[in-house]
Parts: sequence; structure tokens; C-alpha cells
Amino acid sequence: MRTGWITAAVVVSGAFLSGFFGCGTFSCGGLAFAQDKPLGDVAREARAQKSESPQAKKVITDEDFKPAPPAPVSPTDAPVEVVNKARNLLLHDTAHSCRRQTVNNSGPGYADDRVTEAAAPNRYHIVTTELRTNPGRYEAIIVGDDVYNRKGNEPWQKVEQYQAQLQRSPGALIPNVLMFGFSGADLKLAGSESVDGAPTFRYEYKVHVVDMDRTIDIWVGANDNLPRRTHMLTVTAVPNSQPIRWTEDATCSYGVRVTIEPPM
Repeated sequence: MRTGWITAAVVVSGAFLSGFFGCGTFSCGGLAFAQDKPLGDVAREARAQKSESPQAKKVITDEDFKPAPPAPVSPTDAPVEVVNKARNLLLHDTAHSCRRQTVNNSGPGYADDRVTEAAAPNRYHIVTTELRTNPGRYEAIIVGDDVYNRKGNEPWQKVEQYQAQLQRSPGALIPNVLMFGFSGADLKLAGSESVDGAPTFRYEYKVHVVDMDRTIDIWVGANDNLPRRTHMLTVTAVPNSQPIRWTEDATCSYGVRVTIEPPM
């Protein structure tokens, strides 16, 4: 669901290499020639070389690329910033389970129930139960860059990389609502509520475009800024027919510990 962390590069000084291998950056012959000089001159040159050498570079670790830790949310915080942070925290969380239910009455209709479990930033187990159109149970396991799929109890199959890239993209791993782009004027704080016993702030977004009306609600934990619940209703008018309704509801719980390994 991935982002590869940048591995730390360790800068090793020439003095260490010299002691480890028995020869410096130059040749062993060069070191032998230096030893013919008076010890006072050798010491002065060594001090001068040390003062001119560049300072040790900062070692970059995964800690430099992690999102800001969870923190309490204030009612005065900008709604867009709160929701954007909630999305990033969910994408990097390593122990959660989210359930998303979608219903759409367009054409033959569509409905599914998807549960996504995370065991690390790059380990996911996704089970989708499609209730209409192509009924069945579809399962996916994501480990790093590799994705494995199966339908029902059929054998697991490793997915080609071009398809795997789509399945591990952020939009496939978290509720769709959190991937939308919101402007500061459109997303507003609508109040405070309790979700499964946790205090939250509810943020609301409403838009009307030509023949479409959309309402979105996002509940964010007041104590940790993590998304707890999302709801979206989209209604599109259709001439001489009933409107098309698309609803999506999602809930997320945290601290869920699971083990996810490649199935083959």
C-alpha cells in the first residue's frame, strides 16, 4: 500500500579504512614515504589535514521520513489540514482494520464489503465480498512490492507488477473519501461526536455540480487525529429515470495486531 524508505548511508572516514585494511586512501607506498619525515612534521600535517576535512554527514534514517506522531485535534485547527494528516497517519499506521461498504444502483447495481488489515506500512490483507454483478469473495495479500490474489478457495497467484502497482496504491488501501481533494472553504467542522466510545470531530463537505449532489462526513479522533469513520452519499439526477445513488461507509479501528506473510 508501497512507499520504500530511504536506507541510511554510512559515511566511513579514510582513517577507519586505513586502520581496517592496513593502507590509507592513497597507496601503502605513500604511507611508507610519510614515515621518513620527522615526527613533528608528520603531526603538523595530520592536524592541518584534519582541520580541512569535511564534517561528518548526518546519517539519514527511516525516522526522518515518518509522519508526525498522533496528537490531539483542536476545534480551531484548519479542517483540510486535519483531514490530510488523518489520511497520512492511516497510510503509515501498522496495526489497524478498516471496513468499507459500497452500494451503487447504477445499471444492474453494485455492492461490496471490503475489510483491509494492516500489519506494517507495506503489509496488507484485503478481503472483498462482492454482493452483486460478480458475486464472490476476492482476497489479496500485499507484502512490499509483491501482490497475491485469489478468488474464493482457488490457488493464490502472484500479480504482474503493472497490476500490483494499482492494488498497492494509496487509493486502494484506505477509504475513497480520504483521497479526495478538499478546499479550505468547502470542508467545515460540523461538531463533536463519539464513535465507538472515542471522542471525535466531524467534518462535513457538500457540493452541487450540474446534476450531482454529494455529501461527505469524516470523523477524526480528537485525541490522535486518526480517521474513525467516513460517509459519502452521491446522488446524480437522470432524465426520465430514478436518480443514481452511490453510498460509501467506512469505519477503522486501531491496535489490531495481525501477521501477514506471502501465501506462496
